[in-house]
Amino acid sequence: MTLDPNVIQRGEREGIELDKGVILTPQYLDKNYDLFTKYANFFTAYPDIFLDLIQPKDSNFSLFFYQRIVLRSVMRYKEIYISAPRAFSKSFITILGLVLQCIFIPGTKRFICAPNKNQSAQIAKEKLSEIFDRWPLLRREVIGGDISDLPGNYGKDYVTLKFRNGSQFDVVGALDSQRGGRRNGGLIDEARDHDEIEINEIVLPLMNVSRRLPDNTVNDKEPNQEVIWMTSAGLKASYAYDHLIDVFENSIINPQEAFVFGCDYRIPVLHGLLDKTYINKLKMSPSYSEESFAREYLSIWSGSSSESWFNYDKLQKYRKIKNPETHFLTRSNSRQFYILSVDVGRISDQTVCCVFRVNVVQGKYLATLVNLFVLGRTPETKPFVMQATDLKKIIRAFQPKEVVIDTNGLGVGLADEMIRSQVDENGEILPPYGFINDDNYRRIQPKDAICILYGIKANGPLNSRIHGNAYSRLNSGKVRFLIKEQEAKSALLATKKGQKMSTEQRVKRLMPHEMTSRLFDEMSNLRLKRTGASLDIVLEQINSRHPKDKYSAFAYGLWRINELEEEEYTRGGRRGGVRKLIFFTGGN
Repeated sequence: MTLDPNVIQRGEREGIELDKGVILTPQYLDKNYDLFTKYANFFTAYPDIFLDLIQPKDSNFSLFFYQRIVLRSVMRYKEIYISAPRAFSKSFITILGLVLQCIFIPGTKRFICAPNKNQSAQIAKEKLSEIFDRWPLLRREVIGGDISDLPGNYGKDYVTLKFRNGSQFDVVGALDSQRGGRRNGGLIDEARDHDEIEINEIVLPLMNVSRRLPDNTVNDKEPNQEVIWMTSAGLKASYAYDHLIDVFENSIINPQEAFVFGCDYRIPVLHGLLDKTYINKLKMSPSYSEESFAREYLSIWSGSSSESWFNYDKLQKYRKIKNPETHFLTRSNSRQFYILSVDVGRISDQTVCCVFRVNVVQGKYLATLVNLFVLGRTPETKPFVMQATDLKKIIRAFQPKEVVIDTNGLGVGLADEMIRSQVDENGEILPPYGFINDDNYRRIQPKDAICILYGIKANGPLNSRIHGNAYSRLNSGKVRFLIKEQEAKSALLATKKGQKMSTEQRVKRLMPHEMTSRLFDEMSNLRLKRTGASLDIVLEQINSRHPKDKYSAFAYGLWRINELEEEEYTRGGRRGGVRKLIFFTGGN
């Protein structure tokens, strides 16, 4: 057989040119140990450059800029969360990163976990085939790897790759059969579709043990126990969104450990992975849900579930108010007053105070939620004596007509403090307040107490009426809310006053808008609970991790506003005397 002299001179292998005369021997490795260490460290931090070097010269494939960012993050961080749209190549780029980890880190064990194990195996097989076609040299690192065949073991619900350095890549499922296994890191694909309990109790415990070096130590420079969360956007009332916020906060606190990446459809369109005409067609289609488009292509986590009792999109239309209110404001030619409503929390729950401005227009009580406060944020302010002090400061600022307090359970503790006097940090006495509808408190509260407190002891039937009233008033457009925090921030920064604000001042100014959004999230996390033959309205949380304190305070306030409206209507009817039922029609 005659060899091509060009091949002998260049020393090519699979289209990659090798230096002439290079033979790997122990002596050669010892001589160039420092050089190999330098490049091993470099390629571990910059795996995309390594892929550029081993790519066949006749290949026209090139990694995009965002793919290089993802690959580098996979090699550097212990926790990564990527929320991206369709056609982002999420699975391809992360599985490629896991394969490179298996090559660069001897003896490591990496995995992929999709919502369904069969789905995991199918995704892994498709992406591995694509990876080995683009970088043939990577096949050589897998035991049994061949130029023509796809290396590894594949089945309907399993994929296993064993590397020459002792590393392993496989598929795991969120199944009881996986308990007791050990992995050093992996990919949780389409995190939004996973079950919280299965992830927390089966998948994450797989990474309890870190990879150890030959001397039984742990390399603190490598991403041990790494978790890559890759998903399209979903619902805010979900475990996936909660964990996104968790990783995002950790990326701020420990930027060396956590990394968060997000983008919308414009990135895939920019690189030709997604057709712009197709996207525009979806946008214009009346049959395609705007909410679905926002999640799938804009990577916007929405607040509404199909199970939600409240219509999230409709609620957003009532966010009209630009500025929150921090104290009592009077308006000429307007009949108005303030109502405060409080849901009480002590240990794990929050005490929330909603501030309503009520405008009476032609006998209708139109409510505007102008501010929300959370009391007892810190351990020092959790005791009820401190919560009562803070609540009385809010009362002093707004001069409300009434203050509605949930006096069931823990609420009694706050009520007991409200009928006593306190002293604020400036030495000013905060007077006692009394109840107007609770005979038990009326017997024990001070004679000089300012009687504006209204106690609610919500039982099953009353809760049903409170929920129904909230639903009715919202859908009839009798409630207005503050605009979104993004809109408020843009408007604020457009003013000279806003530009001069410090970061702390700006956060304080925008907090009521943020709190309103959190209220909407809580409302969208409530669904109608099946109660058998009972006609009572019972709401339960879709995601039990999300509280409902803000909604409870909000609903109590609307209930009292409704009662005041009905009382005025009743009084007006009595004063009106006989109703006039005679009318005249125009005629010639």
